[in-house]
Amino acid sequence: MKISGILKPLKDIKPVTDFLKLLDSLSTATPAEGLVSRVNKTEDSSDDDKEIVANLRLTNKLLSYHISKFESVLDNLNDGIMIFDSSGRVLAMNHIMEQLLNLKRGDIKGKHVRECQGGNGILDFVLEHSESIDKLVEKTADINVGSSYLRVSYKTLIRGDGHPNGSLLIAKDITSQKLADQVKIEFLSHVSHELKTPLNTIKAYTEMLIGGDVAGRDTIVEFCNTMNEEAGRLSTLINNLLHLSKIEMGGLVLSRSMTRTKEFIEGIFKVATAQKKKNINYELILPEKIPPVNIDKEFMGIVLMNLIGNAIKYTPEHGKITLRVDEEVDRLMIHVIDTGIGISEEDMPHIFDKFYRSSDAQVRHKTGHGLGLSIAKQIVELHDGEIRVISKKGEGSQFTVVLPIEERYFLE
Repeated sequence: MKISGILKPLKDIKPVTDFLKLLDSLSTATPAEGLVSRVNKTEDSSDDDKEIVANLRLTNKLLSYHISKFESVLDNLNDGIMIFDSSGRVLAMNHIMEQLLNLKRGDIKGKHVRECQGGNGILDFVLEHSESIDKLVEKTADINVGSSYLRVSYKTLIRGDGHPNGSLLIAKDITSQKLADQVKIEFLSHVSHELKTPLNTIKAYTEMLIGGDVAGRDTIVEFCNTMNEEAGRLSTLINNLLHLSKIEMGGLVLSRSMTRTKEFIEGIFKVATAQKKKNINYELILPEKIPPVNIDKEFMGIVLMNLIGNAIKYTPEHGKITLRVDEEVDRLMIHVIDTGIGISEEDMPHIFDKFYRSSDAQVRHKTGHGLGLSIAKQIVELHDGEIRVISKKGEGSQFTVVLPIEERYFLE
């Protein structure tokens, strides 16, 4: 909301405007109640004085009423608002500002800003610029208050004749924005690191091959295989980043279709376990008949390939990996079970976080980007499903993809 829109109700109140002008004309900035009291104590008041007192009382009542009404409008805003008169006294504020300052409006209204310190940097910011309020148009700064970040703006209010007529303080909570910026910086840092590592390896090996520093066919083949693996790692990272970007920007459009579940899972399992680089026992357990699911086969394939790939990566030789499918009422449960290294209690809450890699040495020595599970979780959720995990350190893991069964028939 624009500042002019916030202040419009106050500007439209003529008694308030007249009262502010009257306060500006006085040599001392005494609140209305004090002024009325002072005039009442004058025993030889003339009829003109009594009329002034009566008008002041009426104006004061109207002022209190309209400020109360105005504050009810301010209370419905999401930002902290405080309004000062031209002498620096508090004229109005909303409940958000009360919470930020840890002060009650009834305790500080009518007081000068110097008299109402709130124990944080908000009013210090006002005091820093209040002396130059006649020249100040607007001053903005970000302030850290406890665990929150606030963007505080202090603005001079200008009358129609071009002269200052008080000031406005707005405090906006930008904690979520700051955290988002921090996450973005960390994200870029992770991406830069993950890109540099394989690129540096490829560059170093290429220079050695070109420079003739490598002799023997076996060594050359080994170098080429390493470069090919690093190029594949780069390709996987780039594809993951593209998928992640589309998902988080809302640009990923699923091409869903009713799919023969049994044939789909058999195909994925065959491809995922084709290159058996370890002495691992693989088992596929499927019911006689499986109802079809409405999925995007490409992206659901990414999910299952990722889960099976992780199981292979973290399962030592002579271990076992099982893919089992169960039907439960109106849901299909796809389990990927391994007898691998498992997940610790400390790591469990973070395994779906972007770029998260465990500090465990058994995990660290394996290559990875920490994106696969995050992407898998989001793809499953886009299919109106969920992904569950049961694991214990040293005893293996079970990841379960839960998908809704939308049609109760079998495709021929």
